[in-house]
Amino acid sequence: MDIGYGYNSIGTPLGGSWFGLNTNVLAAPAGTRPISSLNIAGYGFNFIGLKLEEPIFGDWKVIGQLDTGFNPLTGRLDDACATIIQNNGRPGNQQSIWANSARCGQAINGQLFAGVRNATYGTLTIGRQSPLDFTTMVGYDPMTFSTFSQIGWSSGWGGAAGVADANKWNESVKYAIGYGPIHGAVMYAQGDQDSGLHGNSYAANIGGNWNGFYVDAVYTALRNAVSTFAYGVGGCGVAGAPSCNTLGGTAQNTEAFALMGKYTLNLADAFKGAGLGGKLTFYTGYQHEDFSNPSTPVSVGDTVNGGYVIGLISNTSYTYGDKIRNIGWIGAKYETGPWTVAAAWYYGQQDFYKGSSPTLMPCSDTSSSHCAGHWQTASTVVDYAFNKYFDVYAGLVWSELRGGLAVGFTTATAGYPTTPQTTSFLTGMRFTW
Repeated sequence: MDIGYGYNSIGTPLGGSWFGLNTNVLAAPAGTRPISSLNIAGYGFNFIGLKLEEPIFGDWKVIGQLDTGFNPLTGRLDDACATIIQNNGRPGNQQSIWANSARCGQAINGQLFAGVRNATYGTLTIGRQSPLDFTTMVGYDPMTFSTFSQIGWSSGWGGAAGVADANKWNESVKYAIGYGPIHGAVMYAQGDQDSGLHGNSYAANIGGNWNGFYVDAVYTALRNAVSTFAYGVGGCGVAGAPSCNTLGGTAQNTEAFALMGKYTLNLADAFKGAGLGGKLTFYTGYQHEDFSNPSTPVSVGDTVNGGYVIGLISNTSYTYGDKIRNIGWIGAKYETGPWTVAAAWYYGQQDFYKGSSPTLMPCSDTSSSHCAGHWQTASTVVDYAFNKYFDVYAGLVWSELRGGLAVGFTTATAGYPTTPQTTSFLTGMRFTW
């Protein structure tokens, strides 16, 4: 459990939020005023689950895991889709935080898988699982996918190949194997209803380590993935419009590849006699994402995570040009005794794209969400662990939007200037057992 306090210079009330304060300016909806609030999941996740690892014969073991996320302030299961429903049809300045995710009120909204493991022949698992880019990227993020991290806070820009609704793959098979310093993995998911993936999707990973250096590459192909969103004022609940109890969605194919590296230096060994201790780790990473129209159209009435129904769907958002995005980050973490200090900088960039507008001309301002634009996030956090069960933390997050990515965040009602910025302070405590 991770509970604490948060302050956002221009934010949005939590409302029925499933994950706590929006620490980043690239949020839904755009912030309206300073927010001071109890907070959850500032530097970790809130979940409960079970793990299985049992020898069966020889070097073979049967393994399994199930986990589900919850809000410790309310006792409710994580349900991102419900936060969208709650805000459907409301003007932005009356909305509370909403987000899209694969965690949508299911009894097991995290992972649920089983399989076998052998030290020589590798690990094979089947079930609902986190995709390879998600599980690999968390090890190369200095903020370990917390809300201090842009790629962790918003898996639609990072660890889900650009589609947050696909950060869990139902009906998936994953095989991983290592040989000496080299490791690799492949993954396949059968697209289906009640999922962020409606088409067969796959991924592959290869990596290695040597003398403190670690590197990994991941390729991901999503097919007929659905990114959900809330309806605006008049967009639902009126004649000729979908029901406000449904979700809007954009269907797409996504190709993404990521390259990540880190280097860990043991200071006592590197600077013998200097009285230095602990370890220092440097991180860097890059991901390229390409969005195009789906291979097969998704239909109104189809369902996404948690069985929520699609009331409006776009299958032609990229007819006249793919959307291209690039994400990069650098950072460092110093660990000594009970103390951990980390700092990071994240940068995301979107190219101009015509999408479904053949006459749209190239732009890099706020005239259209199709214009080229970028965001950047900088953060730092200090953590002190009293023991392996309890630690406390405090830190800052600053973020900024420019160009096409700032569309919808620059209105006077939102309180933002032409270049939206926000600063957040988070502190809290984590209990692990």
